[in-house]
Amino acid sequence: MRHLLSAFGLVAVLLFGGCGYKEGVATGERAAYLYFAGDTENVTVSVDGGPEFSVKPGRDNQYRIVPGKHTVRVYRAGSLIVEREVYVGDGVAKEIGVR
Repeated sequence: MRHLLSAFGLVAVLLFGGCGYKEGVATGERAAYLYFAGDTENVTVSVDGGPEFSVKPGRDNQYRIVPGKHTVRVYRAGSLIVEREVYVGDGVAKEIGVR
C-alpha cells in the first residue's frame, strides 16, 4: 500500500509539474538606431537612398532602422554634406556627426 501511494504521488507530481512550461525562446524585434549630433538645422537625411526626412540633434532623438550595413546621406539646402557607410548591430545606436 505504501508503494502504491508513493507511485501515485510521483505520477501526480510529474503531471502537475509540467503544466505551464513553454518551450522556446522569446526574442524582440530586431532594431538598430541612428542619432545625429552637431548642426542639424535645415538638414535632411536619406538612408540607403530612401526618402529624405528632417532630424533633431541629440541622443534622445533616435531614428529606428534595421540592423546591418547602411549608407547615410545628409543634405543641407540640397547639397550633400555628409555621406557615411555604417554598420549597426542589433540594439545598437550609432551617432552621425553633422557639420
